[in-house]
Amino acid sequence: MCQLLYYFCKMKKLLFILALIVTQLSSKAQQMVAEDYFVSAFNEMSDMLEGRDSLSIKRAVYLAEWAYYEGNLDYQNDFCNEIDRITAFVNLFYSVNNLKLYKTGKQMSLNEYFFRPYSGNNYHPYTYDFDDYSEDVGNFEGQFVCKVLKTHKGQCRSLPWMYKIIANEIGADVSLARAPKHCYIMYKDEDNLTPEDWINLELTTHQMHPAFWIQQDFEICDSAILVGTYMTPLSDIETVACQLSDLALGYREKFHRYDEFTFYCVDKALEFYPMNPNAWFIRGKSLERMIQDYITINGCVFDDYLSHLLLMMEETKFRFDKTYMTADTEEMRIRRSQQVIDAQKYTQENLLP
Repeated sequence: MCQLLYYFCKMKKLLFILALIVTQLSSKAQQMVAEDYFVSAFNEMSDMLEGRDSLSIKRAVYLAEWAYYEGNLDYQNDFCNEIDRITAFVNLFYSVNNLKLYKTGKQMSLNEYFFRPYSGNNYHPYTYDFDDYSEDVGNFEGQFVCKVLKTHKGQCRSLPWMYKIIANEIGADVSLARAPKHCYIMYKDEDNLTPEDWINLELTTHQMHPAFWIQQDFEICDSAILVGTYMTPLSDIETVACQLSDLALGYREKFHRYDEFTFYCVDKALEFYPMNPNAWFIRGKSLERMIQDYITINGCVFDDYLSHLLLMMEETKFRFDKTYMTADTEEMRIRRSQQVIDAQKYTQENLLP
């Protein structure tokens, strides 16, 4: 029975993958529908993770935003050209200011570009977008990097992701790190400029925070740090896997549903970044929808496939709990809103001309 169930589930997954391939091929012969863009993005990011294509965070970020815009985003004109221009300026800044004397000189040059007015950023440093600071306020596109590239304004997702992209372009060793509903940058303090081994760079307020402050402010338990859920530098492959999970989130936002696509999206992502609580949450919601649909189709008959779905749901709940994710309470939401007000005041008093 176990062997039969195994092959049945493998066949189910194979059929889905074949459906993705057929959809991708057929989309070339006719006008693409909205879902096709997400399938194409999924396929390319999966190839990156599996080693069939070169790993590129820049490309992965673009693909997720391109899919959401249904192809109305050009890789060269809307993404690469501006990134290349920024890269050239930051490299020149690094060279002219002789920052090679510092082990973290490339990070210093990138910090200067982000935080201070120079000709390279048209004398407009990158700042917090207080009108569009979170997807919670209703505009999912506010977290896109393509918006930051055009406006020099972003929030706690888009600013660190853009920083990471430019860092990779100039060869600066930095990592994305996560806190509850938050992203920031981590890199080793090889020049011993702070009392800690790692620098925690907050892009929204142009500040460096000590680790204890982040843990306390975001109410992160020790277990979540130990298992790598929060306050842990992500590898580049984990970062692409995280972006693949965000592709599923964009799909959910655009089509207002969880389904087999969101399941397989995060299922692939979790192979490479298993300590992502958001991915486990999406997996659970997707399985919930798949179970409901299957019960409707098969007339509430408890068979091997339904048993398999229920087992996967139990596994998802267990693995989600083991991330020790910080619960999103009303008290925390109120505090985050107040932090945005405080950050806006700080920006107006200290960062804006």
